[in-house]
Amino acid sequence: MALFQVIKFDGPAHILVWKHPKEDMNTGSRLVVGPSQEAVFVRGGQVCDVLGPGSYVLDTGNLPVLSGLVKLPFGKKSPFTAELFFVNKLDILDIKWGTSRPIQLRDPVYNVAAPLRAFGQYGVAVADSRLFLERLANAPRLYAAGNLAEYLRGIVGSRFAEELSSCLMGKKISFLEANAHLTEIAEGVAAAVRPLLAEYGVRLVNFCVASINVPEGDPSVRRLREVLDRRHEMDALQFNYEKSRSFDVLEEAARNLSGGSEAVGTGMGAALGAAMGALARETLQGQTLGQKPGFCSACGAALAPDAAFCVKCGKAVDIRCPRCGVAAQPGSRFCGKCGCSLT
Repeated sequence: MALFQVIKFDGPAHILVWKHPKEDMNTGSRLVVGPSQEAVFVRGGQVCDVLGPGSYVLDTGNLPVLSGLVKLPFGKKSPFTAELFFVNKLDILDIKWGTSRPIQLRDPVYNVAAPLRAFGQYGVAVADSRLFLERLANAPRLYAAGNLAEYLRGIVGSRFAEELSSCLMGKKISFLEANAHLTEIAEGVAAAVRPLLAEYGVRLVNFCVASINVPEGDPSVRRLREVLDRRHEMDALQFNYEKSRSFDVLEEAARNLSGGSEAVGTGMGAALGAAMGALARETLQGQTLGQKPGFCSACGAALAPDAAFCVKCGKAVDIRCPRCGVAAQPGSRFCGKCGCSLT
């Protein structure tokens, strides 16, 4: 073995931890630590010294803890034994995640249980090399991002299921509209996962939910979509059963009055005509101002009767007061100008 060595990282790319193959090193040898790396010396299972990016000559000044344990003789130039780990602290941003099995949730709007699937991507980085080695990566020679992703799979999956359920149930969001709230759900999952990763010396860089979907072949989902399609068709026609029945009653009353006296018939006919005119005006006003449109004005997608936003493009549904015509905010129950009910 040569008296002096050049010791540097020589592992594959995208590796979080790489262990130097040799444990016998000489004082006076040169250690090269690359950018975004740290060199960690371990002896007897104990992390001794951590060196950041730079070039070092191994001596007692650089390795105070290790030198104290080894007690180097012979002018401090003799070989010593220690494990050397190179820790990569670069951001790893391409870790994929997904639900291995569907998450069974009950829709808070339509009260239908359905299996949900989701997938996305997140990024991590080693924040504390000493803690990371002690908690996760002290034994193997190589510790890749895939090893960390496999370890975190259960943590991310369980936290995602909890946050998704909390968001949908707490805000009364149908799973059919969940994709309009991906950012909000992702932020909730990230807030729950971040402190758990910190316990292992890992920093969560970002967290993304790409999609939340339901299997179209599921019987409950298929029945729900059929019901919603029928509702959307009725909304598009602006059909109102009560007003339709009111017209029927007025028409029947007009026919019954046809056999009365001319004066009475004329008076009652005028009254009925006025009533039908008022009802027609109320119906037209309700169709044009008070009721939500059956289709989104931006993308043309069908809308649920109580939808505040379009499930396809996210545009807020335009709501106007049936009495004064003033625009109202989505979710409002009463007009801010005249107090008329908007439900």
